[in-house]
Amino acid sequence: MIKILVGIPVLDNIEMTRACMQSLYQYTDSDRMDLHVSVVIIDNGSKEDIAGLIKGEFVEARFPTYYVRNPTNLGVAIAWNQIIRFSPDTITDSSLCYDYYVISNNDVLFGQDWLQPMVEVMEGDELIGWLASLENGSPVMEELLEAHSNTKRYRVNPNRPYSSENILESVKRVYEKWGGHESFCKLVKDSDLPPFSKRMRSAVCFMIRPAMSRQIGLFDEDYPPVGIAEDLEYFLRIEGVIKPPWITDDYPAKGKWKYGLCGGSVIHHNWCMTRQGPGFDGRRWDKEKEKNWKTKFGRSKKYYTKKYLA
Repeated sequence: MIKILVGIPVLDNIEMTRACMQSLYQYTDSDRMDLHVSVVIIDNGSKEDIAGLIKGEFVEARFPTYYVRNPTNLGVAIAWNQIIRFSPDTITDSSLCYDYYVISNNDVLFGQDWLQPMVEVMEGDELIGWLASLENGSPVMEELLEAHSNTKRYRVNPNRPYSSENILESVKRVYEKWGGHESFCKLVKDSDLPPFSKRMRSAVCFMIRPAMSRQIGLFDEDYPPVGIAEDLEYFLRIEGVIKPPWITDDYPAKGKWKYGLCGGSVIHHNWCMTRQGPGFDGRRWDKEKEKNWKTKFGRSKKYYTKKYLA
């Protein structure tokens, strides 16, 4: 038995969260790999009734489902770390208690049998530490890029009222050319993509190996809630470019951790809606994040990306 924890941070956007969780329970297969799946929702200070959604619509869900509420928005890094540290037991020790951790945006709709291929890839190479699902826009297949273009055209407007039904209708329009999202996922999974595409980055829906977290640490929690582009900092840490003081001197060694995309796992990403809504100023948020990054590392995110991750 392989123990998996799927964690989803949430900040309002209750209708998006509803659609996300519906797809999670519908399309998460586990029998082939003998997976024991649990789910935790990290509510980052929502004003909307996320707890009521969990207790009302998902109280008898397929997998054990836990709810953790932060009194205010603590930012994505702290929420991600809460997922990795999570234990269903009241009293825990310092070790991480799941074999793998999946962290997903709540603006994701999961594709058919998305989880088991990720576990298969991780089980096949013990040096893979970060493995992400393919999404509309992943630069490995023309159809995925076309689906991303369609998403820009058909996604729901986060500044206007919408329902989970509106979201599903928009997804239907995105993938209409291929006969719907299920058919699109099958198309991608049946293609000749490699099971693992090395050094390709995504932080929309990804699996973390606990051994990597133990060695190079959890996510950077500075400057909450805006943060510093924590996924970029972590990829640079994997590459050995950024080395917090707790990383041992022998890292990166010959067996450096790997990161990449899983060719057999497909999701739909609703394109930057996980924290959008009326009153959200995305440009101001991004400027603040860039400011925080420069304060901490002295140069822009663009400089680091171009020099070390291109």
